[in-house]
Amino acid sequence: MSLRFENVSYIFNPETTFEKAALTDINLEIGSGEFIGLIGHTGSGKSTLVQHMNGLIKPTSGNIYYEDQNIAFKDFDLKKLRTEVGLVFQYPEYQLFETTVSKDVLFGPSNMGISGLEAEMRTYDALKAVGIGEDLLDVSPFELSGGQKRRVAIAGVLAMKPKILILDEPAAGLDPAGRREILDMIADIRETQKITVVLVSHSMEDVAKYVDRIVVLNQGRIAMDDAPAKVFARAAELEEMGLDVPDVTKLFMKLKAGGVNVRTDIFTMEAAEKELMNLK
Repeated sequence: MSLRFENVSYIFNPETTFEKAALTDINLEIGSGEFIGLIGHTGSGKSTLVQHMNGLIKPTSGNIYYEDQNIAFKDFDLKKLRTEVGLVFQYPEYQLFETTVSKDVLFGPSNMGISGLEAEMRTYDALKAVGIGEDLLDVSPFELSGGQKRRVAIAGVLAMKPKILILDEPAAGLDPAGRREILDMIADIRETQKITVVLVSHSMEDVAKYVDRIVVLNQGRIAMDDAPAKVFARAAELEEMGLDVPDVTKLFMKLKAGGVNVRTDIFTMEAAEKELMNLK
């Protein structure tokens, strides 16, 4: 399974005075099982890019391939793409609409033409994966807490059994404990279900802790695409783009500048503890 962009560009309001390039010459491949962090300043094109991933937006130029099939072809099955490449929008709880939690999650499989026991099992499994118990199945989703609503919304996408799960700022608006719970849950789902995850986030700490590859967007172009350690090592370039590096990375850069013999490719607390323990 792969999702591949070849020279993809997208222009808002083409041939008008409001014309603006949102994406320019994007070349990107997302492989099976990856955990990718997509970062960039506000207006860098992150949301536009992820909406191209499941065909919600069509490129102005260039091509997008899913499993080596061009998604622009007339005979391409866009419905299949949108079930296998699941997109969870920022503040997904705003998309809840059914009278009960179970009915809301069941909507996705039902819309795929799945019914009966299989649809019910998908609903149950998805809710279990996000930590929603049987005691909440018949509760109105609007009576849930903010964090629970978000979990139900994510379950609605998981019930369609996507191969790629894209989450646009899934922890936005949550307190630190809620952020950690949601992101730990996503990491666990990725590990247990063996799916690809694309995490859009503005938090360097979140990206550093969870992903194994970072794609940096700047003014609609891919500025970096590499392992976290290599991306965060380019701190000066990130700052020029209006971005930052994790606080722990900043600390180790200051230690190094002060003459302490430490590595500067440290970006998680676990790695920091290990590096400090090795100091002589």
